[in-house]
Amino acid sequence: MSRRRPREIHRPSWTVADAFWRSAPLLILGLHGVLALLYNWATPFGNNGYANTPDEGAHFQYVAYVARAWRLPRFEGYAGVGYEAHQPPLYYFLAALLYHLTGGEGKGVRLLSTLASAGVVWLTWLTLRRLLPHRPEVALVGMGFVAFLPMHLAIGSAVGNDALTNLLFASVLYGLLAMGSVGLGVLVGLALLTKATAILLLPVVAMGLLLKAQRSGAGWRAGVRQAGIACGIALLIGSWWFLRNALLYDDPLLQKTFLNVFAGTAKAEDFLKLGMSRAEYARLVADWTFRSFWFAYGTPRTAHTGVPNFLPDRIYLVLAIWQLMVLVGFVRILRERSGSFSTGGITSGRGEPKSVSPGLQGETQEEGLQNWLWTALFTFLLVLVSFVLFVRIFFQAQGRYFYPALVPIAVFNALGWDGLLPPRWRLVGHFALLLFWLLLSIGCMRYLG
Repeated sequence: MSRRRPREIHRPSWTVADAFWRSAPLLILGLHGVLALLYNWATPFGNNGYANTPDEGAHFQYVAYVARAWRLPRFEGYAGVGYEAHQPPLYYFLAALLYHLTGGEGKGVRLLSTLASAGVVWLTWLTLRRLLPHRPEVALVGMGFVAFLPMHLAIGSAVGNDALTNLLFASVLYGLLAMGSVGLGVLVGLALLTKATAILLLPVVAMGLLLKAQRSGAGWRAGVRQAGIACGIALLIGSWWFLRNALLYDDPLLQKTFLNVFAGTAKAEDFLKLGMSRAEYARLVADWTFRSFWFAYGTPRTAHTGVPNFLPDRIYLVLAIWQLMVLVGFVRILRERSGSFSTGGITSGRGEPKSVSPGLQGETQEEGLQNWLWTALFTFLLVLVSFVLFVRIFFQAQGRYFYPALVPIAVFNALGWDGLLPPRWRLVGHFALLLFWLLLSIGCMRYLG
């Protein structure tokens, strides 16, 4: 009797390239964490006038009150708990837990923002991997943009609700690729309890679910039903905060209260009264906003005024030229054939598609990418409009106000940069850009003391 040969077990091959693509995002995430800790260590704590830790003293005052009283404060402007006490409570109760764990150490409380900023970095990677599963290098360069953006590192090294807000925006945008209406509703509800800006997520989620339902063949009615479920759950979670504001201040969104309390801060009309035209004011806002998007910082000398300090002009000039080039590349990508997103215009560095993560369900890869890009663009435009409406009243030319749209910005930039590069130079170009971002973030540390 002949003995049957044992069946051979075929194991998936494991190459150096596979190991690299699995470890590279973890390396970038780890570098972001290390840099955030270094920014934390190098930046003095509790300065309201530091552009790189905006209003940190007032935010910490709110955290400390919650940690001691475990209840919400009443907003009394600059009196009482301070001028950030109008903010929704989620960040401050989470930070209060860290306050006790670290013995009330302010730089320890900053670690909550570091965890949140790291979450944005990781969600950028996950989002691009779902959108372009065969292009890990594009995902890496988008992830690296967020990880090494100096001002994002600074916000991730400060006490304040910005980093958690950015994380929840990023989570919702990723959730449109990977979650259902119930999960999206929960995320939006938590965002409403973090910062008033999160109200923009209601139309974002509605648009994203409508597009997804229409493209997948489910139809508009299904999309409307899913959007209604998501927005309904979000309002169930967050509406009590607006009801409390209505009962306490007769102002659900605290807009009138905010205008009254901060009547003495710099306004657009102050510049116009000094003889500046509206066009000149707009150019000033655009200039400061662009600069502070990348990095702005404070010093003990300027802390009492809140006027930001900027990097040398030549650095912003290089960044502006790069941003214009990337915009051209992004437009070029969008004008390519519809199939280019899946196999043509965006292919792997070796010329072959390589998928390491699952694609989108219920729609083709191309449709999923197009749907998400439209939703991401809508998100960016909503953030832009809200910023313009704000600076029409108050002079608040701060680039961090665009960070709720940081994942869309990173995706647009990564695609635009990829669209500029000749196919044979794409891998080299992406890794060169990653190195540039890393060196920029390290170089900005000299201004933190």
